[in-house]
Amino acid sequence: MARKRNLGFAAAVLLLAAFTTARANDQDEAVLTVQVSAADHELAEGYFSLGETATLVAKPGSDLYQFLARQRGHQVKITLIENGARQLSRLGGAR
Repeated sequence: MARKRNLGFAAAVLLLAAFTTARANDQDEAVLTVQVSAADHELAEGYFSLGETATLVAKPGSDLYQFLARQRGHQVKITLIENGARQLSRLGGAR
């Protein structure tokens, strides 16, 4: 009896996990867990590999560049979410 109950509980958890995963894939977002890497010559130019799925270019000296340079060789989680709010474009180097 306890074995059937445990199997039923495990099946319910797996079913819930499947629905949650399907729901997350249906949203306008992507979550990547990647290892940041860059050879020394790539680092000097701001090129970073994010696992085998992406390459990112960051302006040397920027906050993003400094973060990625510190994370070389480490895994990071990146979440990309669509910004539904409309915003006015800014030209120039406003910070």
